[in-house]
Amino acid sequence: MVFGPWYRAPSELFDDSSHEDYQMPEAPAWMNADPRSPTRQRLRRQLFVCLHLHFLLWNTNRKVYELILHVDGLQASGKLGKTRLIVPGVKGLRKWAMSIFAPNDEGHDDEQIDTGTNGTTVYLGEAYGKRRDPEHLPPRTAWEKSSNMLRMVSHVLASPESAFGFRCACATMSVAIVAYLQHTQTLFTRERLFWSQIMISISMSPTSAQSVRGFIFRIFGTFVAMLVSWVAYYIVDGRTAGVLVFFFIFLHGGIYIIVKHPSITPVGMITQVTLTLILGYELQVRKIGIAVATSNGQAYFPIYELAPIRLATVCGGLFLAWIWTIFPYPITEHSMMRGNLGRSLYLLANYYSVMHETVRARLRGTEGNWASKGSPAYQLDKSRHKIFLKANATLGALRAQSAFISFDIPIGGKFPRQQYQEIIGLMQSSLNFMNLVSLASVTFTELQEQDAKNEYNSRWLRDFRSLISQAHVTSESITTLLSLLSASVTSGTPLPPYLRVPEPFQLAQRLDEMDQDILSVRHIAEPGYASFAVIQIGTRCVIDDLRLILQLVKELVGELDFSYHIVSTTDPTRNNSSETLLYHAASAEEKKN
Repeated sequence: MVFGPWYRAPSELFDDSSHEDYQMPEAPAWMNADPRSPTRQRLRRQLFVCLHLHFLLWNTNRKVYELILHVDGLQASGKLGKTRLIVPGVKGLRKWAMSIFAPNDEGHDDEQIDTGTNGTTVYLGEAYGKRRDPEHLPPRTAWEKSSNMLRMVSHVLASPESAFGFRCACATMSVAIVAYLQHTQTLFTRERLFWSQIMISISMSPTSAQSVRGFIFRIFGTFVAMLVSWVAYYIVDGRTAGVLVFFFIFLHGGIYIIVKHPSITPVGMITQVTLTLILGYELQVRKIGIAVATSNGQAYFPIYELAPIRLATVCGGLFLAWIWTIFPYPITEHSMMRGNLGRSLYLLANYYSVMHETVRARLRGTEGNWASKGSPAYQLDKSRHKIFLKANATLGALRAQSAFISFDIPIGGKFPRQQYQEIIGLMQSSLNFMNLVSLASVTFTELQEQDAKNEYNSRWLRDFRSLISQAHVTSESITTLLSLLSASVTSGTPLPPYLRVPEPFQLAQRLDEMDQDILSVRHIAEPGYASFAVIQIGTRCVIDDLRLILQLVKELVGELDFSYHIVSTTDPTRNNSSETLLYHAASAEEKKN
């Protein structure tokens, strides 16, 4: 705060806040102004931003210091001085073994997020996975429980995995049927059509855009391997030693792609396989002779013909795989990404709920001892970290899936990719700010543990908590809003009308009204003072992000509009239905009179 060019605050004021005898200079006129005045609000925001940056820097330095101490402790214990095998713990192995034999329910399918090269499994919880069946009550009798097992058969056969497996079987049999017919068996073996059959079974993907992306990569990798095999063979005039040297060199190109560019792993893998197959077959024929090489029914082709045949069979197999990917109906990334976005919103709502309870418990000092497994602090902290990891995993998978959209063949209107990417970015921002608010609230717990060491800090903290105990820094309605957004996006139904983001709680204004000295600059050295500023800014940023998310979701799924009302629900000037109807009813009575 600025008091004039002549004033300089003593450095002790920012290091030790226990100077109760220190007299502040006469404050400017704006210091005594209304807390809601624009000038005071602007200066208060500037102070909070400075405290926000200061808190982040201080907390980062503290965590780095704790990391250094931890590493020094490991070094002193001798664990880093010897080589040892690191294996999972007994608890982790037990959970892994139990998960193998655990029955899969219907909700498990919704927790699989495919990212192309690998899959991400995120267990969203019982509330999301095990839904109630509105057509059946829970089985009670022995007959109901036994007959309920029959319903699981239909669920398995109707699952997306079963449908995808049936597509793969049909696509593979489209080529394999040639081997089972008498007049085409010889052709199937001689022309190596089994290469197409193998390529179909290993390259099909559930969604169309991801399949096209994989097909392009595999065709490109096979084409590169064809050219490289020609170079490796003919540059040394077919001499075995030279071929092996160039084969070794070119083989590392595929490994380099896999290691440095994992997003295009199929290119590196198919290049290595094709290069090994073409050069290995030519060297094998040279070793055992053509007669032995063709004894299995495969015709011999020189390398300049075998490489194009390999490319042709791969292209033919991938074309059939693409046909069965879009027939009888395509499964696009559009629906997959919409469902995964709804699940991410559900996790964000779950994380906000845990964060809300964590902050409220810390501000009021009711979280207990975090070292005890039965305490609220331990349970909340464990749940918060688990949900945070899940949310980050789903958002990362969504960003990977958005890259597949460019490979989709556009049919009909364009996919709203920009809106989805903006929602993903805003969700990541909200998640980070929620985590920051939870991190800042740890300070109040630490201050509570240090109450006995500093009586002044203890009194300030008690006064601050007594004022904040009746305030709601966060709002439960945000959890409800995020849950509604998740359900609406997942099912594709419009949002309910009159849905609004709650206004941020003006905590600074409320504290000013109760006690103007509680947020005085004399307390700037208090760790809780900076934490309060971080919580205030973080909560405001979360709400600002939610406003934009709500607006973008409305653009995607729409909003229910009861147009038969006197005033449309889309009218931004209306407040609520009862006031509007009463207003028009009163106007009608005035006209009659």
